[in-house]
Amino acid sequence: MQTTNYKVAGHLFQIVHNEADIAELLPSYEPFRTDEVADPLFVITIDNKVVPAWQGRKLGYFPCNSANFEVHRHGVSSYQILILDEYEIPCAFLQSDDGMHNITVVTRGSKSMSQFGMNNAIMLAYTYCTAPLNTLLMHSSVVENGGKAHMFLGASGRGKSTHSDLWVKHIAGSTLINDDNPVLRLASDGTAIIYGSPWSGKRPIYKNVCYPIGGLVAIEQSLQNSIKREPIPVAFGIMLGSCSTMKFDKAIHMHVCHTITKVLEQMPVYTLACRPDADAAQLSHSTLQNE
Repeated sequence: MQTTNYKVAGHLFQIVHNEADIAELLPSYEPFRTDEVADPLFVITIDNKVVPAWQGRKLGYFPCNSANFEVHRHGVSSYQILILDEYEIPCAFLQSDDGMHNITVVTRGSKSMSQFGMNNAIMLAYTYCTAPLNTLLMHSSVVENGGKAHMFLGASGRGKSTHSDLWVKHIAGSTLINDDNPVLRLASDGTAIIYGSPWSGKRPIYKNVCYPIGGLVAIEQSLQNSIKREPIPVAFGIMLGSCSTMKFDKAIHMHVCHTITKVLEQMPVYTLACRPDADAAQLSHSTLQNE
């Protein structure tokens, strides 16, 4: 077996595998590979010889974007999780110890199915283990401009990626740094920092970069362009709905809520009702510039 280390948003994790070329299985992780040998936050061992056997109590079935998860818990916080694709086909089985520090993953199916299952297993472990460390895995498209990261939030199909593209096209100096799952982490001084990640949806934007957050904007489609600052309760709901929450684990969910609260103490959330045009990009840009 071989060991490969990765570091995303300052969090080190390790994959133990017998792949001849791990880059072929996890190509989007290459910008995040590291030679650092400090204690990893979690270790995932890929072992397709393991025969999955359910234990403990079934907590439920949790759909999430293109993946679906069937979750069982045994012991205090040991989990067994079946990862299925959007067609309900099993792609991977995850089994963890208490705290999800040591994890075994079994993949199934074609190469693309194995990649899908493994990728979602790593995302799940990362979200779980980093939540107590003031870290959120966000569902967002992010553009860097002027040394700051601007996050566009909203459900799939609302126009996040379209709005990011409008910034890149019409707002000078804008660069897309992630299009689906950036990482938000609070620094030791409380500053909210946005990091690129190996997870970027359908567009391969895998940049190992980080910037202080410049703004949070929820995108809604409309026939007219308008923007409003949301009150704290609404802003909290928007952020909670835009990040991985691990609802099946109360302690992890509370860590997520705590981090959201800390973010909202330092910056507002806006809702932009907009058309897919240059004026919408100019409106959100000017609003965030004046914040």
